[in-house]
Amino acid sequence: GNVPGNPPTQADHRWNPNATKIVIPVSDEGPKDGDPSQQADDKAAIQEAHDNCILAGVVPVGLYGQGYGGAGNIQSHFMDLVQCPNGVVSTQTRNCPGNTLANTDAGGQAYEFPSGSGNNQMALLVEAMVYISTNNSREIYMSVLDPYAKMNNDPSFTPGSPGHSAQGGVYAEDTGAGSDGHLVVVNDTRVTIDDAYSFHPSIGVDRQGNTHIAWMDGRDYGFEKDVNYEVYYTKLRLQGAGEWDGAEEGLSTYAIKKINDTPVSNVEGKNGLPPASPYAGNSVFPSLLTDDQNNVHIAWVDSGNLSANEEVLYVRLNQTDLTGDGETALDPWEAVAVTSWNSNKLGPNSGRQPAIGMPPAFSNDLGSGAHIAWSDTNKCGDDGNNNRFTICYSHVLTGQVDVEFDEGETFYHVIEPGQQTIYNMTMNNSTPGPKDLVADTYGLNISGVPMNWTANLYFASNHSSIFPDTPIFLEGGENVRFYMRVQAPSIYQANGDELAEIRVTAQSYKDPAIQNDLITLTLMDVVHGINLDTSHSMADIEQGDTAIFSITITNTGNVHDAFVFWDPNSLEGQQEWLLPFGWQVNFPIRVELDPGQSVTKNLEVFVPTSEDPGAFVIYVKGWSEGEPIKSVEKGT
Repeated sequence: GNVPGNPPTQADHRWNPNATKIVIPVSDEGPKDGDPSQQADDKAAIQEAHDNCILAGVVPVGLYGQGYGGAGNIQSHFMDLVQCPNGVVSTQTRNCPGNTLANTDAGGQAYEFPSGSGNNQMALLVEAMVYISTNNSREIYMSVLDPYAKMNNDPSFTPGSPGHSAQGGVYAEDTGAGSDGHLVVVNDTRVTIDDAYSFHPSIGVDRQGNTHIAWMDGRDYGFEKDVNYEVYYTKLRLQGAGEWDGAEEGLSTYAIKKINDTPVSNVEGKNGLPPASPYAGNSVFPSLLTDDQNNVHIAWVDSGNLSANEEVLYVRLNQTDLTGDGETALDPWEAVAVTSWNSNKLGPNSGRQPAIGMPPAFSNDLGSGAHIAWSDTNKCGDDGNNNRFTICYSHVLTGQVDVEFDEGETFYHVIEPGQQTIYNMTMNNSTPGPKDLVADTYGLNISGVPMNWTANLYFASNHSSIFPDTPIFLEGGENVRFYMRVQAPSIYQANGDELAEIRVTAQSYKDPAIQNDLITLTLMDVVHGINLDTSHSMADIEQGDTAIFSITITNTGNVHDAFVFWDPNSLEGQQEWLLPFGWQVNFPIRVELDPGQSVTKNLEVFVPTSEDPGAFVIYVKGWSEGEPIKSVEKGT
């Protein structure tokens, strides 16, 4: 537009200040007046064109066709042009030391102009043209290293050895197949193809071998460096996109893409920026990780909320096998603000220096949530910290479930052996957000049930059983009522008081970290007791006779019990029975009874003929074997 009669206006095209200038000559004949090629004037013309490209800062990219006698001569001319002349006819890469203008690499490449559509020649040419036509702004590249292959397959490897070599000021990577003991199995592979700046990539690999990358990209705001940035995401599949034999030229950008470059932050766009806040659209410094369910988690610093200045945002992208554009291949996602206060987060950064900054610290939990940490000039809330940075932390769960007691229910019940009790409960999907978006399926499980106890879950609505593998689907805010029936050990199994601490756990099917526990305490109160009675307590006999008493033994406890009596044949037993010398007693020394059960046994007392007349007292003493405390007050 800056020509006489046509002054520059706002409508004029604005050239990319970072643009790489290229020239694309196309030929299937010699460079000077056509065929024949490789003549002295052809070589002089190529040398002149090569030198002028370097002086002008223009990168030559040659397209050669199949000429007379084949393409070798023409391709050699183009290699002399795009790299540097070497004085011989050759299609090999030139050695351009750069100590003179003539042997300086012009920075270009030569490609065969496709004569047909076979062998993907046109696709490769288009990719090459896009590659060279983008500017010299930063792009995202990646490589694949296989250190275990290097250590296990390279017999010359020793711990601590470098993965590259440097000789004569030349740096060289150890590229090649891992099976041959090389480190770099896929060389520099371009991920982004765009004329905007791309910074701060963060990479993760899921359990299916897919590669996920997030980065900050300025493509929505122009190609200058000091623009607003958005957080972009892409999913790659490197396996099958080419041989992992070092891939000296890298893998094809288009072949590795499974989900195309997709902004996951809110794109305000140029027209959505408030005039007083030119960097209010900045979404920068992403950090990415994957979990065991192949979900993708991304956290970054965002300036979209003017009242907070900067926020730490988090988003989870659910696992998907779909490919293509992210808007259709991915489930709907929603960025969640981890912070809500106005402060400077993650250190000093400037929109004019996007290369300077730090992403939040990011790590998996045991499920599909994430731990986030960042620096903050506030005390992790509304309270300031005199503009000094402190470290803040948050655990982000991707869902929420609550198990609670029903209204009027209590956590502590007391029952007797063989009895049952019921705990009434509810499970609620308390995850905030649209109810269909946060809907989830849960399982209920019981743990901590002691031996000989039983505990089972049932739906309150129809009393059907709930098993550990019973799926319970709940939309956001929805709940389900259920109950747990707990039964104590039987009267034959119970021995003493026992407290059962039984835990009810609700857990999300999609995310094991989304869970909630509720503990119940059930006391089994065991009572041991014995009562002795007799139909008559006195008997009149003569010496040498036997007195017989009917003794009724009753189990007054609540468990099956055995009751023990002193052995009258032992010295200790004779003392406890208060037997005079020569007297004998015949009575069971052990009786088993169920709760409330009674049995009558005969007590036979033999009096020797030598005994003097008189009144004598015999003590019948029995006690519970389950609680062997000889106490009349306790009833045992």
